[in-house]
Amino acid sequence: MMFRLLSKLYLLCLQILDNVLLFQMGHTYLARFHEFADAAEADGLQAVNRWRVEQQAEWNRVSNTLAFLATMSAAILAISPPAPPLAFSVWLGAAGLSVCGLFIVQYFPIQAFSISDEDMAELVKGCNYINPTFLAIAVASPVIFALWSSILFAVGIVDYIIENTHGKPRFMLFSLVPVAIGFMASAAVMVIASIIGQRVKARYKGKPRHRWHGLPHNDGNGSSLNLTRTSVGA
Repeated sequence: MMFRLLSKLYLLCLQILDNVLLFQMGHTYLARFHEFADAAEADGLQAVNRWRVEQQAEWNRVSNTLAFLATMSAAILAISPPAPPLAFSVWLGAAGLSVCGLFIVQYFPIQAFSISDEDMAELVKGCNYINPTFLAIAVASPVIFALWSSILFAVGIVDYIIENTHGKPRFMLFSLVPVAIGFMASAAVMVIASIIGQRVKARYKGKPRHRWHGLPHNDGNGSSLNLTRTSVGA
């Protein structure tokens, strides 16, 4: 009885950690790993290679976002009138977090370059190398850093608006209302995404699924046909 209670408490803590600190990215990337493992089982190493290409493309996009956030957070520190202590601190933290994300997103591809497709398939399955949960969090960390940097930047803006003595209250509303709408919209998107994710997971529970159906094949003229991306139960 006590063991079951502790297990439920442990799972609840993990769920809170994933939903609050990781913005559901840990669960999302772990589900993606399972999806890639199913693709590797069904379609072989070409599916693994396709995943590696798409993962690198995602990291390239995240790298651009992190670089933009780092630049924007550093540039706003020179705002006039000077930022209050809280705004200055969170903007500085956002810049530092973005730079750390840039380090990870550059470090990971270099380390993964020498890993063969065979080993990569085993890696996402979590058979021999590392717990896939830890790997999912590590791979998701640049995205998590980008999200937290955005939040810190927005918190600094709110504090700057409130602490700014040069603006009148009615002008302050013109700044606070759009930011408040943005916060509420972001929270709503997270809730909607969580609900959709849970329903999709329940629908395909126990069924292997992957995004690619079939393999690229040669049509006889030396060209390779593209994969058809799907999301179906196998």
